[in-house]
Amino acid sequence: MPETVLTTEACDSCGAEVRDESVFCYNCGERVRADEAIAATTTPVEKIEPVPASRPPLRSAASLRKQRRAYNRQPVEIIWERPNKAPVGFIITTIVLTAGALVLLLLALYLH
Repeated sequence: MPETVLTTEACDSCGAEVRDESVFCYNCGERVRADEAIAATTTPVEKIEPVPASRPPLRSAASLRKQRRAYNRQPVEIIWERPNKAPVGFIITTIVLTAGALVLLLLALYLH
């Protein structure tokens, strides 16, 4: 029978199982790994140089919300016009669907 290679760690404070590479316990929040172990697993990060001050500073979102929006509002006139002739397709479809519903109703009553 093959042996299990996967080992699980346990929290020293509460004894709960902790995932690999976890720094804190998900159950109690205590630190699981020492700082040396964390430093060994992390990769060094290159230092990022600050951005030159050639750009203007960013404005806050509050000032953007307070800024008046320029709308070009124009009144819209809505006119309802009656159609010139009756929609023949709609009338035919309504008659066919109503006749089909009546046939199904009569068939259901007959078979009941």
